[in-house]
Amino acid sequence: MEEKRRCPRYPTNWSTRFLCNCRKNGPGIDIHHGVAKDLSACGMRLQSDHNVCQEKKVAMQLLIPSMLNGAQKNIVKIIGRSLSTVASDGTFHTRIEFLHFEEDGKKVLENNLSLRFNNLFSIQTEQGVGA
Repeated sequence: MEEKRRCPRYPTNWSTRFLCNCRKNGPGIDIHHGVAKDLSACGMRLQSDHNVCQEKKVAMQLLIPSMLNGAQKNIVKIIGRSLSTVASDGTFHTRIEFLHFEEDGKKVLENNLSLRFNNLFSIQTEQGVGA
């Protein structure tokens, strides 16, 4: 079966923090850290050391590295939903669908992806790299 994606995905290694209340018993919600891989404006693959339960809402912060040396990272706050998690080599890979962005987070993410990747792919194509 072929998977149809609504948004193009890009290869990233951007840090994330996320809250997960997967525990069925016990108080508190833990903050976990991970890496955003295969990122788009619609979702991502989250790599972390935490097994995110399937079909759970996940509150996360995506830390977008600045394109200027020494400048602060952009923090985009997102509510997502876990679709599936696969364990591999001691880490977990969770597919996350984005449901809601705070403030102008979606626009910030789309602009960063476009600036970093669309321009890079255009330059490579013009130079004949990757053709």
